[in-house]
Parts: sequence; structure tokens; C-alpha cells
Amino acid sequence: MNHSHYDVVIIGGGPAGSALSTLLVRKGYRVLLLEREKFPRFHVGESLQPTTQLIWEKLGIAEAMQHLGNTFKYAGEIRIGLDPRKSDYEYSLNRFKNIPRQKLQERHYTYHVERSEFDLFVLNHAREAGVTVIEEAAVKEILWEGDKAIGICWRTKDGLEHVTQAECVADCSGRHALISRSRQFLVPDKTIKTSAVFGQFKHVTRDPGIRQGYFNAYIIENGWIWFIPLHSDIMSVGVVMNEPGTDWWSQKSPEEIILTYINRYKFIRERFEQAELFSKIRMLRGLSYASTRAVGDGWILVGDANFFVDPLLSTGVHIAFSSADKAADAINTFLKSNRNMKPFKQYEKWSKKYNFHVSKSMGILYKMMKYRLAVETVIKLTGKYGNHWNNPILRRLNAWGLGNYDQFHWVLYCTWAFNFLLVGISEVREKFLRIPAWDTHTEFCSEPPLTILKSAELLRQEKSRNQVRSPTPVRDVNYPEHQVVPSDLSDETHIPVNGTNTNSLKSTNRCKL
Repeated sequence: MNHSHYDVVIIGGGPAGSALSTLLVRKGYRVLLLEREKFPRFHVGESLQPTTQLIWEKLGIAEAMQHLGNTFKYAGEIRIGLDPRKSDYEYSLNRFKNIPRQKLQERHYTYHVERSEFDLFVLNHAREAGVTVIEEAAVKEILWEGDKAIGICWRTKDGLEHVTQAECVADCSGRHALISRSRQFLVPDKTIKTSAVFGQFKHVTRDPGIRQGYFNAYIIENGWIWFIPLHSDIMSVGVVMNEPGTDWWSQKSPEEIILTYINRYKFIRERFEQAELFSKIRMLRGLSYASTRAVGDGWILVGDANFFVDPLLSTGVHIAFSSADKAADAINTFLKSNRNMKPFKQYEKWSKKYNFHVSKSMGILYKMMKYRLAVETVIKLTGKYGNHWNNPILRRLNAWGLGNYDQFHWVLYCTWAFNFLLVGISEVREKFLRIPAWDTHTEFCSEPPLTILKSAELLRQEKSRNQVRSPTPVRDVNYPEHQVVPSDLSDETHIPVNGTNTNSLKSTNRCKL
């Protein structure tokens, strides 16, 4: 097949790339989507947002999503333990129906998904729509004329190299952020300096009834722990910790880190008494980042390739879909207006505003996590004193947090002011009244540590990996700092978030049109 020219080339076959390619094909464009892995492949980010249903309906997959066997998610619950030595906790339950009535959707629920299966489903939908999808395709180089992207050079799994000319290149490569890393646009967040360890377990205790599908987040000092219930009795569990809470992580393995937190708190530990480890424990550092630029002449950044904030609000997949929707309109207008940059500039303005509101909100929340008083006050005010997000103000704040990031800003700004006040009061208590920021910081669960055995499935996977392990492991597609990818991609060098290496997309023999 001739791949010499397409209207649009999309790098990355995750939700952003699959959605964007589908929308563009429907507008009549020839679209090439290149994905460096073979789907299905592991990816974290299993908990989705209900507002994404509107884009799924636009794509035509909302009905099919109901029958994929995923866990239905009707609410999220934020918890804070009253004492690490006890089981009691305070909680705030935000049901997705507790939003202003005019914003209530037909499907006011969402799902917890296995991302390997979900991403394959969306990618196959793009194929069916007419997108040319090529998996196991490594992008070697993006071709430039100054700031103008004119095409790409890429290689198939068989080693065949292609040079493809394009009117527009859309970077949907996720955390790889190929364009922004190579051109030194990517910068880390100054407040949210989080890292995560996570894995999947079986037989973790769930809440009864409909509550067993709720997302749970336990707030702890400088971070939080997630519980995401998947199908087949699998629970995704992860610890997200902001600096300086991660200072000791470099001396421990991911398994040791997550087990430390499980055994530290009784209200966490007791959920693992019958548990088995179902997957390897992974680590991901430097969660939050953003690109200083989102567009240029013939190129655009979409989804995680543009920015990522934090997993607490489950924003990643929603932003992937919503930015793909906006990017499709921007690309369409750009190409039909003889490459007028105005729609791209509007997209960039929208994405920066989108990022600002989400990152500022999460930045304030991580400041609050340093002080137990601040977080516990918010949980009580939104929980038992706020009828669990069911009053006129909290309904609007809840609607914003469920993905309506373009709206309800006045409620958001008032919330910021109140949260800053709580942080200020907490700082005064600590610095002048000598009241510890977390009054139970040195007191942890005194029961003997749990020994969590590995499942038979995991033992088989580890045995299989050991038999085929490459002698020179290189970086994983989702977690560049830690895991392994196919060896045919080893010519790409990892670039730190600060962009100190500008040669990752350059091959020994430069591609030419």
C-alpha cells in the first residue's frame, strides 16, 4: 500500500488518536494512524468520567460500551481514616446524578475498564470508520521546514521505512509527547510533583451492593490511595504521593512501597486480608507536566501529549476524548481555510485554559494534603454536612469535577479561595501553635504485616517473561523510566521532562521527502 501522502497523520492509537482519527475520517480526510505497540497492551487509567458519554455518543460507541462487561461506575467516594490503628473513616460520596438538572445526561454513569480491552475497542472502531491503522510502527522522525511539520519518517515491524507527507501531524503519543519533548516544550508542574506505584489484586474486599462499583480514594499525608473495581474480582490499587512523600521511594522496589502503605493503615490493610497480587507492581514518576506550546503550522498536540495533571479526578481519558473532539474541528477548519492558523490558536487557548483550571485545582488540593485539618474539613463539608454533594453550590462544583471544565468557574474560584483559607489556618496551627500537620503521623497500624501471595496467573506471566527477556531492556511505552518495550524501538533514547535531550526522534540516516 502506498503511504506517501495523507491529509493527516496521527501518532498514537490510544483514546485521543483513535477518537481524533475517527472524527476526521467522517469529515472526508485520508488519515493514517501509527501505533508503536500491538494492541491489546497494558495501560493504567482504568476509571472513566460520565461526561465522556457525550463524546462516545458522538462517536457512536456509547451503546456498545454498555455491553462490554465493564464495571458500571455511578459515584466516587473520598475517604480519610480517623486513626491508622482503627477501621473508622470519614467519607464524602459524590453521586454522578448530584449535578444541576440541566446537565444531567441520559447516561449519568460511566465505567471502570481494562484499558487494554477498552483502547483496542476504540482503535477497532477507528478501523471500521475507514482509518488506515498500522500497529507496531515506530516513528523515527518528524520532518520539519522551520516550525512547519511536513511529514514523518516511520518504520514497520518488518524494518521497512516509509516517508509520509502530510498536511497535518497530530501528536497523540501520550506521555511520550514526541513533538514537545523533542522541541523542548515540555515542563514539569511546579506544585504537583507526584509519583505513583500501582498494580492489580484479586479478592480485595469490596463494598456491598451498588457501592462495590464506586471509585474509592483514601487521602493520606501528601497523597492518596486509589481503589478501582474491575471485572472478574480484580481491583486496581495505586498510591499517588507528592514530594517530599516520595523521598524514600528510590531505596525500595515498587512492591515494597505499595505493601508499606497497605500495612501502614488498618482501614487499608483489612481490605487485603484475602488478597492475591494479580499483576506486577509498576512505578511511574513525574506524573504532572504540560507543553508550553500546543500547536504550530501543520502540527497539533492532543491528550496526554499536550498535558497531564493527576489521576484523582480521572481526567486523563476524558481530556483525551474532549481534546480530540476540539482538535478535529480545529484541523478541519485549518485545512479548509488554506492553513489559516486561527483555529489552531483557538484550540491552544482552549487547551491552556482547560489545563489551568484542572491543574490549579489539583495543585491546591495537594497543598491541602499536607494538613489533615484542611482535607478532613473539606470531606466533612462536602459529605455529611453537605448532604454528600447535594446542595445548589456543591452540585455545580460536582458537575465541574465530572468533566464540565469549561463551566461553573465562579463556583470553582470560590472553592479555591476557601481552600486557600484552610491551608492558611493549617499553616498557622503548625508553625505558631505547634500542632502537627497530621496528628497521627507517627502512629500506624501495629498488626503484623500481611503477606500477599502472587496469583497463579501472575506466576505464569513472570515465568513467560523470564524465558523471553531481552538482555538489554529498554523503556516501556507507557512508563519510559522503568519498564520494557520491544527491542526494535531501542534506537529511541528517553528524554527527561525538561527536554535536555533533543535527539530522540533523529535517526542515523535522516529521512527526506
